[in-house]
Amino acid sequence: MSRTITDNVGEIETICKTDPARVGDLVKLVFRSDDDADPPFNVRIKSPSGKVIIERVLRDLPTGKPQSAPPIEFTASAPGPYKIEIWQLYGKIRGNAVLNVIPAM
Repeated sequence: MSRTITDNVGEIETICKTDPARVGDLVKLVFRSDDDADPPFNVRIKSPSGKVIIERVLRDLPTGKPQSAPPIEFTASAPGPYKIEIWQLYGKIRGNAVLNVIPAM
């Protein structure tokens, strides 16, 4: 697990491929679940100000493995904690994480 992600809670783990994540960076997120969770999934990412910057339905979990869906990508526009929520639409599997973005150098 990357040092950038903290407070991973739930059955779906969030992994940041950008480490460390800085303001202005293209942040790439993948997810891992121990259970074979059936799609679809909903993902929501909130900026440090609380504004929803991404909300979409995923047909498959982007795991980073060959043949998986592409990572969720966004450009970090402000430093601080980005809240990530992912959940199974027709089930009980969930995951919450916090991505800490640091100021650009």
